Amino acid sequence: MRKTVGVTSFLMTGLLAVGFLCHRLHIEYRREQAIMCMAENLYHEGRGEKVGHQYLLGMLTLARVADPDPQWPKTICGVVGQDRQFSWTLDYRLATKRGEQEKWEKAKFIARDLVLHAWVRFLLPRGWACARFYKRTDGKGVSKKSQKFFDARLFPVGQFGSHSAFQERRGCKYPLPTT
Repeated sequence: MRKTVGVTSFLMTGLLAVGFLCHRLHIEYRREQAIMCMAENLYHEGRGEKVGHQYLLGMLTLARVADPDPQWPKTICGVVGQDRQFSWTLDYRLATKRGEQEKWEKAKFIARDLVLHAWVRFLLPRGWACARFYKRTDGKGVSKKSQKFFDARLFPVGQFGSHSAFQERRGCKYPLPTT
């Protein structure tokens, strides 16, 4: 009987360890998935921008995830893939050809840094607590329907690189931390 208790105890400990390992692997998988979605968005939306401006693009994307308002998905991949939010996703595909390897590597680095350190090392600029939208200042990639939405419901809170940040005219229920 003693031997059975010892074996059972050993097996239970082993099962708990395997369960914990599976849980950790799942968390790591989800984190890597989020980093890749963020990197895709940074690459397509800001690969021509300075590094600091790419961080701002990423923080605006993360602002949607952090905002408890039900209009925003609660994951980075959900926000990036949300219908009609980013022009490059209109073909419903995240994976793309990457002819500019250096820019892709930089986007992955920034994405990883943001996913691991946002809201600790990086905050939105002062006055952007309710900013959840951005678009190119030259209007490229913005449809007429999107431009009407920006004109009717949003107002600019700041400009960075070739982009402008916007918030809804009605304000927001959940302002986020700023510098």
